[in-house]
Amino acid sequence: MRSNLQPRQLLVLMDFTSESLSDKPGGSSTVVQDCILVLEYLDADSTIVRRNLDFLCTHSTNKHDYHFVLQVWVCLFLKEELNQRFDVIDVWSDGGPHHFKTRFCQFMWHALSELRFDHKRITHHFFASYHGHSLADGHAAVIKRALKSRYQITELERATHLSSATWGPASVEEVAAILRANCANTEVTVFNTIERDEERKPKVRGVPSIKAMHCLEYSKGECKAFERTGAVVETEGEEAKFSFQ
Repeated sequence: MRSNLQPRQLLVLMDFTSESLSDKPGGSSTVVQDCILVLEYLDADSTIVRRNLDFLCTHSTNKHDYHFVLQVWVCLFLKEELNQRFDVIDVWSDGGPHHFKTRFCQFMWHALSELRFDHKRITHHFFASYHGHSLADGHAAVIKRALKSRYQITELERATHLSSATWGPASVEEVAAILRANCANTEVTVFNTIERDEERKPKVRGVPSIKAMHCLEYSKGECKAFERTGAVVETEGEEAKFSFQ
């Protein structure tokens, strides 16, 4: 799919990573969740553009759940004007059972297609288990090296009794600054709050046989599930249409 990228097609790799931060050696720690999106598309000259987007949250909102994913994509649609720039979105991720391969996330794609993407196609593809490393994994590794390097620098500063020595990074703001300064082609957004009102969580039934499906497609109000990406529907049973009630 990457080698056959089409004009006005957006290809997205999506994954979560996390980092434990300490305010001092042996001190209290906090977890920063990072929702990584790697965007690929063609510019006006048909050159492939690749961008790394990191969405970080503060310690009080660090669950990697449906609410986090929803806020990321609503932000992305508004910030990137996806409806104006693209005619199709293909998303790839692992089968994260807490945030990606859930009826809530799948209803999100259906709703985004209907309400914000003019009924155009949004497809969520799932990697097979143990598929190996993706571009998102590679970006996560760069992040971890940058943070580890910063910890080592502050350790050296303290060992040499430097007056400006600190311990860190110890906050999401410090992590954001390190990513912006040390990770090439990276844009960082920090969420100070994430809306998690359970009353706003959609009351929808589950997607039939969702665990067996590796491709779910939403377009023109229709919802379809396939056992694998790129399946040619020749016999009944290879394609499963469903609806959210």
